[in-house]
Amino acid sequence: MLPKEMVAVAVATGAPTLRPVETSPVFQVGETVRTINDTVSTHTRLPGYARDKPGTIVGYEGAHVFPDAHSMGRGECPEHLYCVRFDSKNLWGKGSDGPGAVYLSLWESYLLAGDDQ
Repeated sequence: MLPKEMVAVAVATGAPTLRPVETSPVFQVGETVRTINDTVSTHTRLPGYARDKPGTIVGYEGAHVFPDAHSMGRGECPEHLYCVRFDSKNLWGKGSDGPGAVYLSLWESYLLAGDDQ
């Protein structure tokens, strides 16, 4: 827990969230994944428009504090974090304007393997 006298400093300068973990990343760059479709009433960094959508892992960002757990006071619970590319047509349908993509940084627990789709 961050002492209250350090909050202003952390907000002004940022605080590193990268953490060591003992597990290896489940997903690799180039792998197809699908996001989970959980509806939660608490904090989540998985946008509603990206739930239950296919995407492609385009980068690995290390293991970081998992904000969903941290915001609930359950500790840092670090998880692997990935950059996932979503085709705009998969997010907004065939009527979306032209080709395009959205890139989201998503924690491992938000993702399912391509064969779990």
